[in-house]
Amino acid sequence: MTKNNQKFVIVLILILLILTSIIAIFVSLNIKDDNDDSNTPNSNIPSSEPIINKEISRLKDTDEYFAVQSAINSFYDKVSANEKSEIVSLLDSNYVIENNITNDNVFEKMNLSTSFINFIVEEIYYNDNSNITYYFVKGYENEYLMGEDEYVKYNKNLFYLLVVDTNKHYVIKPLNNVNNLEEFANNYDINVVTINNDSKFKKREITEEKKVTSYITNYTNLIYSDSDKAYKMLDDNTKKNYLNLDSFINDIDNISDRLFIKIWSINTQENEDNIVYKVQNHNGDTITITEYYPNDYKIGFNFIEGE
Repeated sequence: MTKNNQKFVIVLILILLILTSIIAIFVSLNIKDDNDDSNTPNSNIPSSEPIINKEISRLKDTDEYFAVQSAINSFYDKVSANEKSEIVSLLDSNYVIENNITNDNVFEKMNLSTSFINFIVEEIYYNDNSNITYYFVKGYENEYLMGEDEYVKYNKNLFYLLVVDTNKHYVIKPLNNVNNLEEFANNYDINVVTINNDSKFKKREITEEKKVTSYITNYTNLIYSDSDKAYKMLDDNTKKNYLNLDSFINDIDNISDRLFIKIWSINTQENEDNIVYKVQNHNGDTITITEYYPNDYKIGFNFIEGE
């Protein structure tokens, strides 16, 4: 082999070694980055290890609020369908044991009815930043009774605990003797739980229109079932239109008709302490909702005269 050929081979080998080294360094850096990503707070890889934060705060997330409400209404759906074993499987195991609940006596022990019931959540406190989450819930029932006289029975000041584990399975526990929900939640013994059922806690994105429609629908029902509460939910400008609660009650049929709407547009203004939704309906009326927390709001309406 000539000297020139030897030099060419040596240079070629050096180039190959340099390229191999560069590729090795690049691959190792990518592997390191992948491993680092799995440990960052923003990682999408769920942790199977229980993480419990016992600090309690009020829930602000709309999607999570509707997921909690949906989970509780799934329980009511099973009650309405008379699915006794499914009802028991959704109940907290300690609650079942303490109350000697079985498939045969669950309706009697819990005073359940197969009437269709829609549960409306009013407020939620929870332990944020945990993968075992305790939701402390206050709400009311609209129970639709069918018979000779069809009507809606309104049951207020109801409390539930919803516990979601690391696998997003959940159980429900009715709560009694709750005077102050936040205080109750702060004093509750939060621990690791294991849930053995097929339930699944699912969050879905809730559109602005769906949320606003839900608020208006709930309020329309509330003006009949709890006129006093509905009157107190009026914003200051709208409340000026009524001398007192009685004058408001005299107008509720008109309010109900005008709130039964098709939404044309929604203008949103986010402030530090609230979100204001200005809703324009198909009649040209304006409905203003000032939201402080999910389903905690003041409502106002400006109805066009002559419509």
